[in-house]
Amino acid sequence: MELIQRIETVASSRDIAVLSDWERGFLESIWASAKKWGRLTANQHDVLQRIETKLDPKVRAARKVWSEGWTPEMREKAIFAAKYYKENPPYYADAAERILTNEDYIPSEKLYRKMVENKYVQRAAANNTESVKYPVGTMVTVRNSSSVAGSLMAHRGQKVIVIEASEVVMSATKGARRYSVLPIGADRAIVTEERYLKK
Repeated sequence: MELIQRIETVASSRDIAVLSDWERGFLESIWASAKKWGRLTANQHDVLQRIETKLDPKVRAARKVWSEGWTPEMREKAIFAAKYYKENPPYYADAAERILTNEDYIPSEKLYRKMVENKYVQRAAANNTESVKYPVGTMVTVRNSSSVAGSLMAHRGQKVIVIEASEVVMSATKGARRYSVLPIGADRAIVTEERYLKK
């Protein structure tokens, strides 16, 4: 049967080692299914096709060129993106974990472009190029706006002292840098964002 031969061809590839344990187990599973039922589900077909593409010599050659061109700067950008997605789930959770825990891991070019070069990560990266607007010790005013909510809502229009300012911004939103502020006369600090404060 053509389907079984197709699976066996993939499973006997000399490059089979590039597949994960799960992918190799998947091939064994669908081989048994194809022998028994003579067909695969649409989802099984999709996964088989992805595995075939992964083993394609042209794809592997392109992957090798990509890996050889991997630089410390690219890894740094990938780490930032991974931290962004850890902070803003649920997208790219598995890839983010691999990037942060395995120094040798190099994401595919397609994954890198999707994770690092999308507008959200780029905006977050741009936010990090801006210096802290209100240094520790600065007295600022809470904006008297309906957008100010939570614990800070009771202090709209009032003065607060900045006691801590986050160095890293993990948000694509403008003015999302986090601050810990102490309202005048209060004994407990409140965590808020730059966009809710003004000079």
